[in-house]
Amino acid sequence: MRLRPLAVAALVLALVLVPAAALAARAADGPAAPTARGDVSGARAAQLVRTITALGSRVPGSEGERRAGALVAAHFERLGYRVAVQTFRLPNGGSSRNVVAMPSTPVRAVVVAHIDGVAGTVAANDNASGIGALVEVARQFSPEDGVVFAALGAEERIMTGSRLHLGSARLVRGFSAAGKRRIRIALSLDMVGVGPRLLVRGIEPAPNRSARIALGHGRARGLPVSYRQDSGQSDHAELTRAGIPAAWLQWHWDPCWHKACDEPARVSAAKVQAAAQVGVASLREALGSR
Repeated sequence: MRLRPLAVAALVLALVLVPAAALAARAADGPAAPTARGDVSGARAAQLVRTITALGSRVPGSEGERRAGALVAAHFERLGYRVAVQTFRLPNGGSSRNVVAMPSTPVRAVVVAHIDGVAGTVAANDNASGIGALVEVARQFSPEDGVVFAALGAEERIMTGSRLHLGSARLVRGFSAAGKRRIRIALSLDMVGVGPRLLVRGIEPAPNRSARIALGHGRARGLPVSYRQDSGQSDHAELTRAGIPAAWLQWHWDPCWHKACDEPARVSAAKVQAAAQVGVASLREALGSR
């Protein structure tokens, strides 16, 4: 498949491209992703959660975060996406990175999940579960669909000391004003494997356009779903504040949030699958391909 040049009209990301061979070498300890797309699979997502958490801690700027990013990059490439990496500085002098599956057409949608975690835990639900869902959603689309899929670094502000979610802040700096206006939907998948209720969250008092679409598809599937305003506790905040109205999908509540007990055995494949299915249906509606 021949992809268009990196500088897609709606996306000016100033990305550093990483050769496929180098990515594959860094991800050699991970499983080969199936090339067949098929349906959204919670079991496959849960397997990716186990593989990521087996790498150990993924605090921002760590070797674990980098290895997990290389693993996700390999999955994106095997699905036919051109993969690019954004590297950015951390307040402590280190660096983190975003791993981005690039579209070959102008960007019309953005889906993100953060790959890092806090210290003292393998961060299975927060947020290997979101990465598992992200890859499953990406599997249902192609580079021609105009969707950016980004595994973001350095979301955990308690670890970076920043007031920003640094990976998403770096991502949005690359979008032009015109490019932002063309984006029809933006979703953040964060903590989607544990909890009794599916929340669609936003920083606005009432659901924005992305949240409204996601709420509709959650209800259509008979899920226990509702909207909740928050103060900006995940990557959706940086997207929204930059002019890309975004929604955060989260199963709520996880008593092991930011604790050592956030282990992969607790992550529900069915919940990850449900969140990914809502994401897929929401994208298809926004893109006009229901």
